[in-house]
Amino acid sequence: MARNVVVLLNSEQGRNMVAQKCKQLDLPLHVLEQLIEAELDQQGKRRKRGLYEEFDEIFDSLAQESR
Repeated sequence: MARNVVVLLNSEQGRNMVAQKCKQLDLPLHVLEQLIEAELDQQGKRRKRGLYEEFDEIFDSLAQESR
């Protein structure tokens, strides 16, 4: 993750806790980080144009990984 604004992901203990929860949800940590990054790219904008499309692309890549 380029920008470490999610404090929980900045420490090893926090990353482990998030990774454990992601594992329970069958969601790779890198996918969660991509979703967070997509949201951060929209920060400060009045309208979040393209955010849903970007989320769709991220989830589509996840589906392709699991094949």
